[in-house]
Amino acid sequence: MNTATAAVLSSFAFAIGGVSTFLALSPARSETTVQASNDTVTRTTENVDLQSSMRALEETVADLQQQIALAMTAPRTPAQIDNDAIALAVAAYFAQADGSPLAAGAEDVGKETLGSPADIMALLADADQLGTTSLWKKIIAEGLEEEVLAAFKAAAEASPNDPEVQYALAKAYLGMTQEAGNGPLAGKYATLADQALDQALEADPQHWESRFTKATALSFWPPVFGKQSAAIQEFETLVGQQTGMAQEPHFAQTHLLLGNMYQQTGQMNQAIAAWQLGLESFPGNAELMTQIALAQAASGGH
Repeated sequence: MNTATAAVLSSFAFAIGGVSTFLALSPARSETTVQASNDTVTRTTENVDLQSSMRALEETVADLQQQIALAMTAPRTPAQIDNDAIALAVAAYFAQADGSPLAAGAEDVGKETLGSPADIMALLADADQLGTTSLWKKIIAEGLEEEVLAAFKAAAEASPNDPEVQYALAKAYLGMTQEAGNGPLAGKYATLADQALDQALEADPQHWESRFTKATALSFWPPVFGKQSAAIQEFETLVGQQTGMAQEPHFAQTHLLLGNMYQQTGQMNQAIAAWQLGLESFPGNAELMTQIALAQAASGGH
């Protein structure tokens, strides 16, 4: 799974956390006794509208969670190795490097505990998105989440100007956001992840992974929150930065998602321009070509 895909999946969790915060902080629903006065009728109507809005948000959260589940279970390319193979490779590495307790015999790898927070940080650094999700489930099952988060936070505090360390902390919070589901904790960890991403970008404004994750997270927020313009701004900044960098295949996702955001906000000319600019840098990109063809077909070929 490439860097852009992993960031997109993490951002699903980030968006869910933000919506969960809104739901958690919203006033508790109450039943209003209908009386004859106009003021009471008005309050009752407002309550009904609030309940409808809350149900709509809850449905949005459920839909985002379903998208995460579908993305996580999508078929993977045959070239990728499975989690057992990753575990064996990590165990072999530690056995050769420093005799870590994780370096048990290959047949016992699945039975070992996760080890110290430092061991777990190393495992998370090497895992793909699916492996990261599995690791966080184990971390929580063993009750180690606070120790692991504390280790990431300590590393970030010790290296405030290292964007990679700040980004690692953000990913740790995103892992907890995803496992927290739809609730107050998801909102808490999503907020902390956003702060860590901002710290990474303060240390290095051109840190691609941090800005892409932040931009993608903003793009997944429901329209009612008005985050689209901020997402577009982040993607536009990233497009500008990419022009001065060695081109990587996953950079095409920036152009794709920028165009998608313009399309969602009804700015089709800007959307097509964003996709076409991406196609100039990444000729033959199937996703960009498809979006352009669909847009042109919808406009009658113009």
